[in-house]
Amino acid sequence: MAAACRRNVFVLVLASIVISSSTASPSLLDLKRERDLAKALLLANSTTTPSPPSNELTCEEKFKNAEKFSFDETSLNTDMRRLMESYHNWGELLAPAPVAISTLGQLIIMSTQRLDFPININVPTGGFKHIKYPTSFRTTSLQISHQGYLAFLRAHTNMDKIRMYSSNTPTHIKDATRYLMTREEFYMFNLLPLSLRRIQETADLSKQLSQEVADEFSRVIGLIRETIAAVSETTNYKRDELEQIQDEANLSQFSRNILQSEIKMLDDKDKMLSNMLNSFGARQKNIFIRTIYGSENFVINLNKDRLSQTEGRHQRHKNVFYGKNNWHYTFYDRQVKSDRCADQNTQHLSNVLVTVGQYRLKYESWQNSRATRPFNGLEDVSKLQQIFITMVRCDSVVELMDKGGRLVNMLQSAKFELLQKNSMRPGAEEMDDLIRIIHHVRVSAKVQEKSVVNSTNFRGESLVDMWEFSFKHQLQMLQSMINTTTDILNVNHRQMELQRKKNEEIIGRIKQLDLTKISHKEAIEALNDGLEVLRLLQRDWLKLIEFYEKMSRFISKATEEIVALVEVVRVMSKDVSNLDDDEMFGNLLEAVEKSNQAAFLIHGVSEMYVNVSQNFIMDRVANLDNMMNINVNNVGLSKVLEEQRLLKESAQTAYDGIIQYIKDEEVTLKNKLLERRNQIMDEYQWMMDCAESVDREFSITNRGDPVNQ
Repeated sequence: MAAACRRNVFVLVLASIVISSSTASPSLLDLKRERDLAKALLLANSTTTPSPPSNELTCEEKFKNAEKFSFDETSLNTDMRRLMESYHNWGELLAPAPVAISTLGQLIIMSTQRLDFPININVPTGGFKHIKYPTSFRTTSLQISHQGYLAFLRAHTNMDKIRMYSSNTPTHIKDATRYLMTREEFYMFNLLPLSLRRIQETADLSKQLSQEVADEFSRVIGLIRETIAAVSETTNYKRDELEQIQDEANLSQFSRNILQSEIKMLDDKDKMLSNMLNSFGARQKNIFIRTIYGSENFVINLNKDRLSQTEGRHQRHKNVFYGKNNWHYTFYDRQVKSDRCADQNTQHLSNVLVTVGQYRLKYESWQNSRATRPFNGLEDVSKLQQIFITMVRCDSVVELMDKGGRLVNMLQSAKFELLQKNSMRPGAEEMDDLIRIIHHVRVSAKVQEKSVVNSTNFRGESLVDMWEFSFKHQLQMLQSMINTTTDILNVNHRQMELQRKKNEEIIGRIKQLDLTKISHKEAIEALNDGLEVLRLLQRDWLKLIEFYEKMSRFISKATEEIVALVEVVRVMSKDVSNLDDDEMFGNLLEAVEKSNQAAFLIHGVSEMYVNVSQNFIMDRVANLDNMMNINVNNVGLSKVLEEQRLLKESAQTAYDGIIQYIKDEEVTLKNKLLERRNQIMDEYQWMMDCAESVDREFSITNRGDPVNQ
């Protein structure tokens, strides 16, 4: 009997649901009044004997004591509890936002301070996906700052929209549930679809807006990563270029040293030849003529005073001194000796030394470098080949040319691409041999003045004739020496002039290389600074990405619960008899509970972000906007630096503030969720029915008088 009474009580409770045949939408207060009236009438007319005591609460007791129930976290729906468990560590992920904004400010400063250069050294297949200005590192830095600024702006705007949309969701859920429970076609065909559409739109928009934020930040990290890759490629390229420039500078300095050595050698030769020319005017000390007259041997030195040598004999033997006699003429034959073959090939010999030395330096630089490219010595081999082809073939250089030709043939067949860095330099011994031969040719070809004792006989010549011949002969010999020396000197001058021109070219090249080195070093320094800033930004941005992706997944998961309610209501609205099915009705109750809690969580999380953004992020984003809009040319860099200083100084304070705020908000949100769960239980208590499905079957004969069928 007691069970029957309990069934009647719940029949009356559910009967109130149907008392909505009027055009006005049913209110929860009306439903509650109908439930209380039905319970009062039933209890007043009941004469049944109370049931035996039991630990199980009756339906009446459950309804009566519903508002007295207390709930802890374990009372939450399992799915909602799991969703809340993902709400941790968010503060640590979002806290780097002010630091990232400060780093974006550093990029703006870099875009105004540093020299500019392209970062499109190694363009990916299909081009860059994110970088818009690969020809300018400065503009790309500004692009990152601008897109970062837009990302924070979109995050604030979208989360604020989600907060506003989600605030109305519980009302739409409540309306949809009430329309369904009326079982009235008017509500289900006219009003229920509107509520469901609003719920669906809110869910879709929340999911879309949160995903847009995550995508926006992902695009920025894509730009940062692409820029880091491009800057890294450019840095490596600049380093390789700098290494090559340094190698070229070393080669140029080596060539200069060789040329200076050659110039010194030619200069010494020039001085020696000039001294020789100056000394040719001096007469030979001893030019002897000898004749035998009778039993006396007359020897006269034509370079000395005649009378001082005769000791008076010219008075006694006038015929010897004034007549004609046979004379034996003895003199020093003076000549300038030079290796014409070596002189003709002076430049070639110098070029061989330079080329061989450069080849050695290049190989050693390659061995000591970090380059992975194979060594290529074909350029130097080609130079050597050209030198030996154009060399004048003569006695002094025959050996050099033959060995040089064999060396060229050997190097032309060498497999340079297979060389390892620990491999011996191809042709090393042969090149050392060429240097030795050149040194020997140079030493042997040194210009020298040689004097050789020579003599000749004259018949029937007077002493005066001999003097005249002697002077003429000396003059001719002197002129020959002067001519020879002058020719050598002229060749030497041409060689010196050629070497000096080459030396000037090398000096100019060295100066140019020094300037290029400075430019590359500055570029590398700027690139390294840029990489450091970008990597710091990437580190912080990845945490922000994780935060926004977590928030997006959180909202997306929560919207699934809301969408699930929409589907349940749609299914049940097609056949209201589903309300009489315990399982279906249980699904509806669970969906109502979960969707309300999910909507509350979406609103709470979005509100939390908006508050954090307003208190710790947007002011700094505004400073970033100011930095981007400052015209450095008009106000100077100091204004930009001042804005950056403010960002940097406040970053740590904001960092700590965000962590503490979200930590506190996490606790608050959990408590509020539990409170909201109690409110939901109160708001929808009228739907709960612990009786059998048959007890929910009722009709209304008169308003407020439910009758069993």
